[in-house]
Amino acid sequence: MQPILTVEQILAMLKGKEESLRMLRATPEYMKLEASERFTTSNDLRLGDAIQALFEVHEAILNIELYSQVEGQTNAFNDSLTA
Repeated sequence: MQPILTVEQILAMLKGKEESLRMLRATPEYMKLEASERFTTSNDLRLGDAIQALFEVHEAILNIELYSQVEGQTNAFNDSLTA
């Protein structure tokens, strides 16, 4: 059984992959490949699309975490009012 990842570990992994892809995209070798007229994907995707997708997933998880924290604080506040 694989170990369970924490949210922080998931966020770090996503951010790490995003940064790795940014570095790759900046290399002359990759830029030459992507600039080729023969470079095609089934959905006309580029590496920048993958970077953007990772960024958006990262942001979505951060939003969930923020919402959960705010919701938890609200519940704690409401519980203190009824105590």
